[in-house]
Amino acid sequence: MPSLHSLQARYTTAVTMLLLLLTALGGVSLDLAIRYRIEDQVFSAAEQVATQWTAQVRAGALPDPASASGTVNLVQLVNAHGTVMVASPAATKRPPLSAFRPAPGNRLQQRVECHPGGGPCVLLMADRVSPAPDAPVVYAGTTEPPLLATHRLEYLITGATLLIVLTGGRLIWTVIDRALRPAEQQRHLASVTSHELRTPIAGLRVQLEEALLHPDHVDPRDTIRKALTVTGRLEAIVQDVLTMTRLRGGQPAPHEPINLTTLAATETGTHSDDARVTFHTTGDVWVHGSRIQLIRLVNNLLTNARRHARTGVTVRVESTDGQAVVTVTDDGDGIAPADRERIFERFTRLDEGRRRDTGGTGLGLAISRDIAHAHHGTLRIEDSPHGARFVLRLPLLDRNAIDE
Repeated sequence: MPSLHSLQARYTTAVTMLLLLLTALGGVSLDLAIRYRIEDQVFSAAEQVATQWTAQVRAGALPDPASASGTVNLVQLVNAHGTVMVASPAATKRPPLSAFRPAPGNRLQQRVECHPGGGPCVLLMADRVSPAPDAPVVYAGTTEPPLLATHRLEYLITGATLLIVLTGGRLIWTVIDRALRPAEQQRHLASVTSHELRTPIAGLRVQLEEALLHPDHVDPRDTIRKALTVTGRLEAIVQDVLTMTRLRGGQPAPHEPINLTTLAATETGTHSDDARVTFHTTGDVWVHGSRIQLIRLVNNLLTNARRHARTGVTVRVESTDGQAVVTVTDDGDGIAPADRERIFERFTRLDEGRRRDTGGTGLGLAISRDIAHAHHGTLRIEDSPHGARFVLRLPLLDRNAIDE
């Protein structure tokens, strides 16, 4: 059986190489999209200027050289013999911008002219005035923007890609290191996690490949926005896996006396904006635990209840038989008895949950139960006249400990 260190190295290498592939595809797609967008803007502006000059020549007048200003500052009217008849101020001392003459049947053409002597290339539109053999041609364009003329964009994207891969590789190493302890349990977690990561990664790859293969049919901003959404889901899964690993690895968290009534009331208040959430209590209920973990637990239960509630959610905090009890009940369809334990398993999401929230990680309830166990408590689903009823029980803190 391979050692944990060997498995860690293998998993880290495999996932990092996948991350490198995805980021490289993303970088190439982004580079092509930016270049295409810049060139498209330049050619569009050049086409407007070229057609304006062509219209004036057809009307029998020579264009005013001063009319060429702004981004498109290189404009020339060149006759069939290659003589510049009229030129904008920036193109007056230049030779003809191009020797290319569009065919009579395809008079408007995009061109990228690069002179053998060096210097920046020129992006221009060539517009033939008429189909006549001796018709002049209007050339309108501008020098290639520095971002396209140099490799600055590629250097920037390459640097960002390397930074993402190095940071991701380090994070992956840490995650896998924690995921492989204890070995047998955490190996299963790594297997399940990789399976859950495969779907969003595959979706991200499809989006990036589409942007690469069809750059003129894909909006780069929309592609980047969708990629960020998938990245956010991947980040949420990784963060939840880290949280679960800390809990199951027995890493201690700072504990303190906590008024569970106040904590639950505060979290309930933050969820009362778009669903009717009612709160009931019999008084202050104190426990000893991690505030941030208990906030996460209560928040997970409230989020889950609001997702399935039809009209509202009821939260109750009380003390019974030496235990602090928090009950969160919704009035939705409820959970079948056969599924009441299964939903606490990692990455388990019932069909109803997937329909109501497509962006969930499937780890919220598993993390909540782990937090309850870390506080020597329990989290179960109990019978309810309607909807689902989640019941959290924690050891009640002795009042003498509170006074001290």
